[in-house]
Amino acid sequence: MDPRMSIARKTIEERYGPIGTGNKVLFLQGVPMSLKKVSRKLMMQYEDLIPIDGGTLPDGRCWIRYYEGEQRKVLVIEFTPELDIVGENGADIMDWLGEDYFRIHWRVFCPAGGEEWLGADLVLGKKEG
Repeated sequence: MDPRMSIARKTIEERYGPIGTGNKVLFLQGVPMSLKKVSRKLMMQYEDLIPIDGGTLPDGRCWIRYYEGEQRKVLVIEFTPELDIVGENGADIMDWLGEDYFRIHWRVFCPAGGEEWLGADLVLGKKEG
């Protein structure tokens, strides 16, 4: 891990893995559900809350990682298979972007998955549209 990594980012990546490495479908009580459907059941469906990935921890708890656009942060919600929220972790998106944070033309929509949702397309010099 990068020695300059913030404690908040390190905590998230150690517990849930790097961004985008989780699943796009969760199995809750044996039923496959998309992250969007799980978010709706958790009442976590907002315009600026975009699901990225999710998974199951060794103790049976489930989690979903979001990009939270209003506060520009990565947010992870932990919950039981019965959909009871039991924890939350968050870190500023700047913890991933560093100085590039100030060069990004922030958009309303931030696509989930891989590096492109972090604005790598702008950082690497690709022009939009």
